[in-house]
Amino acid sequence: MLDFERGEKIFFSFNGQEIEAYPTETIAAALHAAGVSKLGESPELHRPRGLFCAIGNCSSCFMVVDGKPNMRVCVINVKPGMCVEEQKGKGELNY
Repeated sequence: MLDFERGEKIFFSFNGQEIEAYPTETIAAALHAAGVSKLGESPELHRPRGLFCAIGNCSSCFMVVDGKPNMRVCVINVKPGMCVEEQKGKGELNY
């Protein structure tokens, strides 16, 4: 069995819900570990979108991170207290 140094648990918010994570994880990895598979919707037909490339090349994981839209959560490491929200439409904020 493989052992990994995960560090201390940290917490961030996703759509207003507290999610636990580890500092070495990307936001997408932490959401997946928490059971979140839907990261957004297609703009026109509102079909669910999930993690696709996991290397920052596609747009399937665009989310609003600390108020900034169009952030690729598959390549951004989670930080304590950050606010992550599902992005609605093409770069629109959820307000």
